[in-house]
Amino acid sequence: MGMFKSREEKRIDRDIEVRKGVNSLKRNIRDLAKHEFSYVHKAKQAKKIGDAKQYDFLKHQLKKTAAQKRMRERQLLSIETAVQIKNQAESDADFAKSMGSVAKAVSDVYGSVDFAKTQKNFEKAMLQAETLQQQMEIFLEMTQEHVMSGEGEGGNELVSDAEIDKMLEEEVLHDESGPVDKEIEKGLKDIQDELDREK
Repeated sequence: MGMFKSREEKRIDRDIEVRKGVNSLKRNIRDLAKHEFSYVHKAKQAKKIGDAKQYDFLKHQLKKTAAQKRMRERQLLSIETAVQIKNQAESDADFAKSMGSVAKAVSDVYGSVDFAKTQKNFEKAMLQAETLQQQMEIFLEMTQEHVMSGEGEGGNELVSDAEIDKMLEEEVLHDESGPVDKEIEKGLKDIQDELDREK
């Protein structure tokens, strides 16, 4: 099962093992410090009571314990320094990977842009736009000429000026009579309402 772990999972497993080792060393150093303190206390007691043999034995144990403690402290210092170097190396590796990704992205962007083709397409589009604009101007000129020429032809008019004048006069008369008719209707309604109340 472990052989199928990803690189990140393996790195996490290594970090856990390192942390366990560091914690074990710290615990061992604390235990040795307690033993050291205990041997010092007991050696003082042996000296007080004048037991030279016991004193020498405790002194030997104290020396042995102090040596072990110093060795564990050196081991802890070594492993902490190694972890620090590892972290720096991983940070450098992450930086290098990021820079590699950025470099690849930049390369891909520039590789995907064909400036010669883009310029050619742009010039073609500008030429088409200019041609279309010229065609539009010609079309507008022709349309204007056609409209202007149509206005001058009185014999072919579908609606005469006289018909337009008549339509306008009718509209004016309708607008003028409109408000009067509404007043008459209102007056008749008021009379009807009055008659209905008297019933």
